[in-house]
Amino acid sequence: MVKTGHTGGEAAIRPVQFNPPSAEVGDIEVVTLDTMRTRSQDRPTEFLRPQRLDFDMVIRIDAGTAVHTVDFTDHELRPGDVLWVRAGQVHEWGQIADIDGPVVLFTPHVVDERTSKLVTAVGTSISNHWPATTVEGSPVSDVWALLLSSSQQGVAADRTALRDAVLAHAVAALLTELAVVRPADATAGPSATHEAYVWFRDEIDRRFSEWHRVNSYADRLGYSPRTLNRLARAHTGLSAKQLIDNRVVLEAKRLLSHGDSPVAEVAEQLGFDDPSNFSAFFRRRTGVTPGGFRGVSPGRAVGAPDRS
Repeated sequence: MVKTGHTGGEAAIRPVQFNPPSAEVGDIEVVTLDTMRTRSQDRPTEFLRPQRLDFDMVIRIDAGTAVHTVDFTDHELRPGDVLWVRAGQVHEWGQIADIDGPVVLFTPHVVDERTSKLVTAVGTSISNHWPATTVEGSPVSDVWALLLSSSQQGVAADRTALRDAVLAHAVAALLTELAVVRPADATAGPSATHEAYVWFRDEIDRRFSEWHRVNSYADRLGYSPRTLNRLARAHTGLSAKQLIDNRVVLEAKRLLSHGDSPVAEVAEQLGFDDPSNFSAFFRRRTGVTPGGFRGVSPGRAVGAPDRS
């Protein structure tokens, strides 16, 4: 299913790689939470520490309740709820022994580019959690049934590619249906997502620890800072600079809350040449110092991004 491990300097966040039990599984695996727990019986701390996945994970809760934390937001999971943890996010399981249900694990590239763009176009901030009342009566349950039946059906060796194709289409359908029935409080973007905005957003994810200025992204993408600012406001209501700063703040919170590296080291990892500049930056945007934030229990957001 998955392979875990950690390196020095990030001991508190466990990186988890997609590692199916056999080559026949391919890039999509459908299991249950009970199976995941059984596989990890020889690793008692498997679900106790924060994890950063390099794959996507969608869970349907069939029984039990638990609180699952994704990037400092607590989600109270109940029967019928769906949770989507995306690659790169830091999440904490909570009481995984108290819940059960199916899980689909897949590498991001299995979803075709067109579907990914359509899902993104529905809202600028895709939800992690869909309560049962949101998905009830929607085709989401039908897609889950297709995923479960297709993954359990044995096929001849020369038909595995066809089975994998069915699973890939089912995963794409699941994400699409979740986007269609997104929670009412999800951030709605414009009717269509501009391609340049997608490039800008993706470039922020790649470069946020190196580039803190809008001009750097404008030069890279071949657009003016004014154009990036206009696109950012049209899609999110925030300025281009605020989007960059928010991504830096999110990573800072992850490193401060889940690790024990000195603040100066965190500042260096995030591209600040002076720890005092990082501390001032962090305090302006969260209302607390890096040290003050570190003293707060993980899973509780502190402060709000500066929107000035």
